[in-house]
Amino acid sequence: MSSSYGAEELWYLTHGMRRLVLVEYARDTQRIQKVEEELNITRRQIDSIDHQLYAHDLQLRRGRDVRVVPLPPEGGARTRQRGSGPRTRGGSASRRGRGTGDDSE
Repeated sequence: MSSSYGAEELWYLTHGMRRLVLVEYARDTQRIQKVEEELNITRRQIDSIDHQLYAHDLQLRRGRDVRVVPLPPEGGARTRQRGSGPRTRGGSASRRGRGTGDDSE
């Protein structure tokens, strides 16, 4: 059994392998381009969000002093709106001095 190939057979084999490699290269290139496009879109979205946060921060700082406090490690910020929710007896230090001026509570 002979394992030698003729020149024409070798040409067809190598030509077929080159075509296969080029097809795979083209697919990889298309995948890379798609990922780059998605990355660019994501960067633009992040830039837009950064701009909105900066503008919002400037708006908050106009006319009053605002302190930025880190969120708790559990996630979610717990906020309380003034004038809503259940009231408790006694009052807190943050309400001291408001109203009648009686701080005896």
